[in-house]
Amino acid sequence: MTARNRGGCGCGLALFLVVFGLPLTMLLVSPAIALHIVANQVPEHQAYLTEWLWGAAASVPLGVLLVRSALNRYGRLRGSRLVKRWPGLALRGLVLVGAMNVVALLMMKPAASNGHVVDDGMSYLFGAAATGVAVLVAIRLWDRRARRVTVEEVRAAAEEADRALRRVRNENVRVRRQAEQVQARVRKLQASRPAGEDVEFHALRVFHRESYQCADTAHLAYQSAQTSLRTMSQLVRRAHRAPHQMLASRRVRAEMRAAATHLARSQGELKVQVDQGLTMVQTLNANTSELKHGIRDKCGVQGQEWFEALEERIEQAREERRASRSRS
Repeated sequence: MTARNRGGCGCGLALFLVVFGLPLTMLLVSPAIALHIVANQVPEHQAYLTEWLWGAAASVPLGVLLVRSALNRYGRLRGSRLVKRWPGLALRGLVLVGAMNVVALLMMKPAASNGHVVDDGMSYLFGAAATGVAVLVAIRLWDRRARRVTVEEVRAAAEEADRALRRVRNENVRVRRQAEQVQARVRKLQASRPAGEDVEFHALRVFHRESYQCADTAHLAYQSAQTSLRTMSQLVRRAHRAPHQMLASRRVRAEMRAAATHLARSQGELKVQVDQGLTMVQTLNANTSELKHGIRDKCGVQGQEWFEALEERIEQAREERRASRSRS
């Protein structure tokens, strides 16, 4: 970045802070300014009290919005249910506004009768803004802490891992069987009569579609299992740490260790089965591609026309996916 660009960025940041940062901070510390007017009892300033009281009424909702924007989407608070979320947001909004107003009050000086409401310049605004940023950072860091996992949660996850393992094993059996059947069809087709003669074109076309759909649905199932594996991996790490964090009886800690061990074992077996399944899907896709070319070469004109129409549909689907990704 050149010096001119850096200078432009610095000016832009300063302009942003002046235009948005200072008015926002002033609105958040409206309660302190209103209290400052009441405490000083300067007649010339009483006319502004109503305006600052309106600002004080808006400061807490604004603080709640700032807290919500600072929190991670998948953190403790925003990741919870709506009923539990808003009381926590309101409490943290009050903490933010309260901390900023306490600092502003401590930094304000008594106003003179012929001066402004606050006669000490912008120092109290900068102090309150720095305090607000520090509070938001602290709230965000606290919210990102992993919630302590319970034995019941780990056991439920282990049961779900066992069910997913059974589903993936069944899927692997289906994919392996389909791949073997496709390979057998390809061999039979390659050893069939010369090209140009009818070699069960309609049956082969249906079988090709079934094979393609089998690979497609299996791949979706493995992708879903991979998503579950990532969640389980995080839960396994938290479960292994939990016995050292729990202020509970020896029996409860032992139950947590047993549940964590069960979950880790099921998660490891599931990962192995998913990896095997993805490899078998690749084999099935390769065999299906050979079958597609075999239909083209062995089923005469109708096989060639079917192949060309299929390739056109595949290319059109790719174009649609590329267009969808570019729009997103």
